Amino acid sequence: MSVILYDLFLVMMGIVLGVFISDPLKNIVTGKYKEDARQKKRVKLLIHIRENNTKTYPTTTELAEKVFANKMDVAAVYKLLKEIEGIGLIKSVGNGEQEIEDTKWKYEKKHM
Repeated sequence: MSVILYDLFLVMMGIVLGVFISDPLKNIVTGKYKEDARQKKRVKLLIHIRENNTKTYPTTTELAEKVFANKMDVAAVYKLLKEIEGIGLIKSVGNGEQEIEDTKWKYEKKHM
């Protein structure tokens, strides 16, 4: 009788652990957690640009300082901004020959 209860206990624990661990394990295997982290960073940048939409547009360096407190490299922030620009939510201001640190960004209002 104790063997049956022990087996039932092991099966129940396996089911409970399978339910709780399946999503995080799937995210690790597929790499979805990395994309989720990148998406959160893009949203942070977009919210900051949208809320601070004034005549003086923020540069890539200013965004790295204000949004990420210099924890991210300017090149990584620039890459995230280019991804957002590809979607069409922001636009780089200035000529195309300037340094990535000096590129200014402005929010593009969508009219629906």
